[in-house]
Amino acid sequence: MHKNIFFRRKIILIVALLFCILGCSSYLIYPFPEKDILAVIQPKSFIISKTNKFEIQPPNKCAAYTTAFILRNFGVEAKGSEVYEEIPFKIPFSGYVFPKGILAYLESKKLKSKLFKGNLETLKRRLAKGEPIIVLIGQSYRWQHYMTLVGYESDKKELYFYDSKKKYDENGKLPGNRTLKEDYFLTLWDTGLPIFNHIYIEVNQ
Repeated sequence: MHKNIFFRRKIILIVALLFCILGCSSYLIYPFPEKDILAVIQPKSFIISKTNKFEIQPPNKCAAYTTAFILRNFGVEAKGSEVYEEIPFKIPFSGYVFPKGILAYLESKKLKSKLFKGNLETLKRRLAKGEPIIVLIGQSYRWQHYMTLVGYESDKKELYFYDSKKKYDENGKLPGNRTLKEDYFLTLWDTGLPIFNHIYIEVNQ
């Protein structure tokens, strides 16, 4: 009799713990990306013409440095190191920031942002609206990295990014500091994560 009561309590405790873990996980990954259905015709090429400084990030702080770049684009003075100290929803030890953290931080700075899931064409269409786009690339649970799309040239099949991991400007007169061919970018953009795959963040005032 006592064994049965102990067993039932153990099952109840395990189930409660599982629900707690599931609830916490759902809270961290919410909001889920919205399917992008923007259907306008984008130009063959587009670049963000605003001037902005490039900061080089320490390890595992790409979310903060990418967010700081976005803030400067909107005229808000920001440094990546300071944003990192304030940005929420960081994973302890690794320092990885969930997309939710970027969205919440931008909202705290009075900027509107939305998380989308789409394809290369919808990504370009969002950029052609006039503001840089935050993009998440990676390889499953091995690594994830945020960059900022600042331009593209469809005829050359090139995409131009600000990448805070780059120590040198590889682009010269081209926008951003890193160029990726579309085919290669697509391999990086296919993160292998069930929810955060082919996602990007649009920001506006």
